[in-house]
Amino acid sequence: MKLILITAITDYQEAIQEVLKKIGVKHYSFHDVNGYSQPVQEPLESNWFGTEIPTTDSVLYHIFLEDDQWNPLFSAIQSLNATLDTPSKVHAASFPIEQYI
Repeated sequence: MKLILITAITDYQEAIQEVLKKIGVKHYSFHDVNGYSQPVQEPLESNWFGTEIPTTDSVLYHIFLEDDQWNPLFSAIQSLNATLDTPSKVHAASFPIEQYI
């Protein structure tokens, strides 16, 4: 089992939920969060949130998936990111779960 965290700007919330539905994720949690970037002189493309504004309305998803489910999710997120023509992308990370109750 893996814990998947997905974060993105709020504008992508509907698209992420469509991806989750498409690959058969039936249960997940999400939260509204404020993304924050320290003001630095870096190219906009390398900024995690793709904006010059220090705080960004974002969402954070928590999903528990069986080992055979996370790969299709990551592939679907990569496909979604390929369609986005803004500097901000959907970010995902997986963490192995050693035990759970």
